[in-house]
Amino acid sequence: MTDTNTLSKIQEKARRLLEDGKVEVVIGFAAGTVPGKSTPSFISAKEDCESLVWDNGCSLNLAKYVLKEKRKAAIIVKGCDSRSLVNLITENQIKRENLYIIGAACPLSASCAGCQVKVPVIYDELIEDGSEIREVSTIAERRYDDVLEFEKLSAEERKAYVYGEVSKCIRCYACRNVCPACYCKECFAEKSLPQWIGKTTDIGDNLIFHLIRALHVAGRCVDCGSCQRACPMGVNLRLLNHKLLMEVGSLYQFEAGLKEDQILPLNTYQYDDPQPFLAKGGGHE
Repeated sequence: MTDTNTLSKIQEKARRLLEDGKVEVVIGFAAGTVPGKSTPSFISAKEDCESLVWDNGCSLNLAKYVLKEKRKAAIIVKGCDSRSLVNLITENQIKRENLYIIGAACPLSASCAGCQVKVPVIYDELIEDGSEIREVSTIAERRYDDVLEFEKLSAEERKAYVYGEVSKCIRCYACRNVCPACYCKECFAEKSLPQWIGKTTDIGDNLIFHLIRALHVAGRCVDCGSCQRACPMGVNLRLLNHKLLMEVGSLYQFEAGLKEDQILPLNTYQYDDPQPFLAKGGGHE
């Protein structure tokens, strides 16, 4: 469903930015070739702004596309896209001054029912939609019903479920390629010296790939769901991401991408950090 009022404001703002020369490209969404699936669009001519859409099909995280963009760009963002931009700015992957951020309330509905950040946390202009929600500065409570239900299973049942899910993987790397937090120039999955994992779809290789990728985005994942939407095999990728989100929140009281001055918990070290795993191995506390 399209909010025509919000859409017209987005189109007009994009047109003015290009017309005034404030940006060279607008990154947004246009209608895709599959019904109900909008596609990322890069618009550099003001006449083409009419092709922009803002509806339930705008599910991908557009923050991924600013990583290689060299032009002065405007980007139209939902709550999760904006949180990924905060991460990328914090990690010095993009420069805030090179972006004009157009924020709008998320047009998605049931597919993101658990999201508590419906409105962007960072923007140069917020497209008002008449809702009561204006901005979100913190997440009071997050539900991890899927993780809690999974943890009720026996060890054998959990293993069987995980093995069943990762065995579906065909190693197309769509999950990695669509994720804004995955920006390494050389992925561990493709290294040959040393070789971390094999290139096969054997259960062992698949399991290691998904476990290591999940750990790499721990404390940085904003739960946008792009990885699971992109997976052609329907692997339940969000269960593992939710588990790590829950643990990072519990251990560090941290949610990624909410503040521009954030310090990522797994990028820091304190001398008084507890180290029981070292003590058990004979190390010093």
